[in-house]
Amino acid sequence: MLTIPMASDLQDRLELALLASNEGVWDWYVGAREIYYSDRVLDFLGYPADKAPNIILQARRYFHQDEVSELRDTFKKIVRKNGDDTLAHDCRYLHPNGSWRWLRIRGVVVRDDDGMAYRIVGSIIDISQRKNAETALKEERHRLRELIENIPINVYYKDTESKFVLANSSTAEKLGAASELDLLGKTDRDFFDKRHADMGRKDELEIMETRVPMLKALQKETYDDGKTTWAETSKLPWLNRKGELCGTFGITTDITALFNAQREMGALADELQKRNVAIEEELQLAREIQQALLPKELDGLILQDNQREVTVGCRYCPASEMAGDFFEVIPISQHCMGILLCDVMGHGVRASLVVSMLRGLMEKERESATSPEWFLYGVNDGLVSIFERAGVTLFATAIYFVIDLKEGTLQYSCAGHPAPIVIRLGKGKLLQPQDAKPNPALGLIPQAVFATHTISLDEIDRLLVYTDGLHEVEDAAGEELGIERIITTMENGIEDDLETSLDTLVDYARRHSVDGEFGDDVCLFAIDVGSGL
Repeated sequence: MLTIPMASDLQDRLELALLASNEGVWDWYVGAREIYYSDRVLDFLGYPADKAPNIILQARRYFHQDEVSELRDTFKKIVRKNGDDTLAHDCRYLHPNGSWRWLRIRGVVVRDDDGMAYRIVGSIIDISQRKNAETALKEERHRLRELIENIPINVYYKDTESKFVLANSSTAEKLGAASELDLLGKTDRDFFDKRHADMGRKDELEIMETRVPMLKALQKETYDDGKTTWAETSKLPWLNRKGELCGTFGITTDITALFNAQREMGALADELQKRNVAIEEELQLAREIQQALLPKELDGLILQDNQREVTVGCRYCPASEMAGDFFEVIPISQHCMGILLCDVMGHGVRASLVVSMLRGLMEKERESATSPEWFLYGVNDGLVSIFERAGVTLFATAIYFVIDLKEGTLQYSCAGHPAPIVIRLGKGKLLQPQDAKPNPALGLIPQAVFATHTISLDEIDRLLVYTDGLHEVEDAAGEELGIERIITTMENGIEDDLETSLDTLVDYARRHSVDGEFGDDVCLFAIDVGSGL
């Protein structure tokens, strides 16, 4: 036997359903000044029942001008004879507190026997949070797209069949396409010779299968017209928010100019006599350069003459695979070298992109490598220009040293970076010149001026430079490691060799941390100054 629910039961069920969906009910007899709102709708509108306006008749007063015309047109369509039977509209409502709220208005029309609308019943829900989240997401995607589009490196996404699905204009230009849209649906075989394209496909299949990134791989690129270039390529598995594989994500930097610069310096003059030998030797040199970019492989680097010997050591502890800390050693002459340490804001993909930009800008400023202030000036102006075009605010702290054995000096310029620590005769201190004004970080101020300071190598036994991830590491109580503990650790280890001293410092910092790991990227290098040959 079928049981018919009582009217009160149906009403209760309706109220419970509306409560579960967070919606409220409205009911209007067409043309009437009065309109019924449930308590939930009144909450959305911000009015008590006796002061609530008729938002249909007063639409121009209460709804945003960008949506009110469409909303009024919608009501005209449903109230006319035999018009539309349903109403569905999202619009911005002016709340009494002065804020704009997004409301989703739904309704069903009740008509008489002549097809004229005499009543509309529906629901209203506040969707402001959802709309604001959608707007924020669109803005974030736009900013990221602008950043990718304006960086001087190639960025691209490929699907599981290695077909391009997204790329920036730098990638299109490199591959000879009219625009990035002309790359969509194509593969490396459309631009490179078969051998190189097949190698790229093999790498991408392995990355997708293992989910292990290929980072900073040196590749010789051969195009279908026979042209060759050199590139540093990183490829990562592309996963959606559910962790499902979508394809691969790639970042490629053209380093052909680096090889050309080496040729001009004569470093490869004899080796480049024969083309087939040259290719192999260029490849080996590129591997060596890439190895030198990794801080862990700089231990034991020595700059030496008859009077002095400078030994370099480093430690690198990235918080993620896409780190924002890095440093470079720039050979200048037999008795002179530059050392740059940078700490990019944040870490992850965005920080890694900025690192790639900085490395490209560094190559452009190699002619000014002997002057710390002009070197940082050029890198900063290039970075500011990119960020301004992209419409983003990012920055990187940096410190650049020039060690000159012939002059017996260490010149340095700082861009918002923590001060180095100098150990002399067993005592440590911060290297902070008196009355020195702090210099801004890179990427913030166009044409910023960076002061250069000079210290004699005779005043240095050991010098330590570090990123803020080291001294800001916190213990379980939230207390930072701090500069003083670092100085004390370096003083206690002054009799140890450089590598042992750095290992001791890193181990001490890890023991200080909550879980033995660093919450931020940590990069540090040190030099020992001793007697020469």
